[in-house]
Amino acid sequence: MKKIIVLLFFNLIFAFSYSQELRKPSEGKSIVYFTRISSTGFLINFKYFDGDKYLGKFNHGKFLAYECEPGKHLFWSKSENIDYLEAELEAGKVYIIDSEPQMGAFKAGVKLVPFDNNQNNYKNIKKYERKKANILEAISGAKEYSISDDDLDEAKKDQEDLMKRSMEKYTKRKADGEVYTILPVNNSYISTP
Repeated sequence: MKKIIVLLFFNLIFAFSYSQELRKPSEGKSIVYFTRISSTGFLINFKYFDGDKYLGKFNHGKFLAYECEPGKHLFWSKSENIDYLEAELEAGKVYIIDSEPQMGAFKAGVKLVPFDNNQNNYKNIKKYERKKANILEAISGAKEYSISDDDLDEAKKDQEDLMKRSMEKYTKRKADGEVYTILPVNNSYISTP
């Protein structure tokens, strides 16, 4: 019984101390945080996209808070490889996707991993708490990535061919039966009332 009380107390303090770090979405919107917990390949920029929309690029020590419409999204990231993540977002919710560096031939590859906020899906509570703490530390201890509208417009032009080829690759692979990581609607970090 004491363990349960201590864990509940720890969770309340932990949630309160970090909950102030995450923004809540505007009315009728969702927010997706893209983080980079691991410092492996820390100098390598990963490029981020929402379907055919370029979001920007950043390396370790930064995060991106992307406010968007709820519904279906195809998030993907480009480094040496491309990794796709299918998402179903709900209005008023905050989602977290960690960009895990992977071993590559010439530079770090990327794997998009949604944060699972259900502690029952972890081997034990300590693994869940450690993952949650690492994610929140990566956000609170990092600089938010932002790009000016002019730079975004210029970068979009540079990324047009990549976006076209990558979306075609996704469509072909999906038609061939490839299965991608899914961020389900109920896997949010925060729900606003």
